[in-house]
Amino acid sequence: MDLILYAIPFFFLFIFLEIGYGVARGRNTYRLNDTINSLSMGSLSRLQALVILGFSAFIYDWIVVNYQFGQLPDDQVWVWVSCFVLYDLAYYWKHRLGHEIALFWGSHVAHHQSEAYNLSTALRQTSIDFYGFLFYIPFFFVGYPAEILFSVAALNLIYQFWVHTEHIHRLGFLEWIFVTPSNHRVHHARNKIYVDRNYGGVFILWDRLFGSFQDELPEEKAVFGLRKPLNSWNPLWANTHVYWRMLLDIIKVPGLKNKLLISFKPPGWMPEGSATTCKLQKPVDLTARYDPPISGFCRYYTFGQFVLTVALSLFVLLNTATLGYGQTSILVTYLAFSYYVHGTWLEARSSARVLEMLRVALAFGVVLLDGVNQQLNIVILGLASISLLVLIPAGRFPLQAASSQESSPEILAG
Repeated sequence: MDLILYAIPFFFLFIFLEIGYGVARGRNTYRLNDTINSLSMGSLSRLQALVILGFSAFIYDWIVVNYQFGQLPDDQVWVWVSCFVLYDLAYYWKHRLGHEIALFWGSHVAHHQSEAYNLSTALRQTSIDFYGFLFYIPFFFVGYPAEILFSVAALNLIYQFWVHTEHIHRLGFLEWIFVTPSNHRVHHARNKIYVDRNYGGVFILWDRLFGSFQDELPEEKAVFGLRKPLNSWNPLWANTHVYWRMLLDIIKVPGLKNKLLISFKPPGWMPEGSATTCKLQKPVDLTARYDPPISGFCRYYTFGQFVLTVALSLFVLLNTATLGYGQTSILVTYLAFSYYVHGTWLEARSSARVLEMLRVALAFGVVLLDGVNQQLNIVILGLASISLLVLIPAGRFPLQAASSQESSPEILAG
């Protein structure tokens, strides 16, 4: 059973509740552009798993058949509890190495790009986690049943959802044992004192034990995001930008050894005398947030289209077993392109209208080529037709905000 999939409706429910609470208290922590980008990243991370077939399952089966010490009982409480605790320890080291090794940081960086901190940030996940399966391997050697291990991994991830909020302050003695909103805010902050601290998933005890703990300081308010800001709402670039810059560094640096070390040293490492493309060329104000001004039309049109894209994504996730691999692949490709186009609207790019027309045209193509099912075909055709009716007269509307007033910090602001 996919616990994450069943948790998705509750994730959205609590996001809406947090927005309402923040607005009511005058402390709204959401921006439309950042929230759409985070949820786009989360959707892509789930969708790509439907079409990218990894070899991790083959490795797990090979270990179980040839090297497993023996299968542990799946009906004993101690097996579940020990698996939960040991998995969190393995997660700690996976997470820590994801910050300390450049090759792994390129995969994990997506989760840290948001300059907001709210429950939608928790759903901002990478689509290229190629190394996480390595940390499952010891559990298969020991004999933990796969259903227990994957259930525990899902519960670990679900636990981490609630700690992504600014509205919950310190929780007394729980701060010493568990990952809480306070000590996880530290992990997402780009203040120098907070960087690369507090890696735990459920238990903060590992950070205290292995020397990576940092308390949230009253005098040092957390500022969220990357020290080199992404400054983009493109979810595809968000997943790949570190690897592109690493490739440029690898090409530039002399010597095979140095080329290999770039991948396995900490992010930004370069041999003496060489400068990396991953570091800032000039100082930036880390308290500033990327927020390109966009018009009211851009905001509302993008929001409406994004809601429809998320709905189609959920349909694909829930019906992948009946769609087949070919149909699923076509839909996932279309959805990935849709999330990219939404990002161009949020950046008020001059290409946004052309790309949107292409996206709408592709919607008709999806129906013709894919033939998903009759009801969905009717829905896609209807929505694509409505989009065309909106887009054609909208050519006279500006993409950028006409004044600073149009770019307010509320949830529907760009």
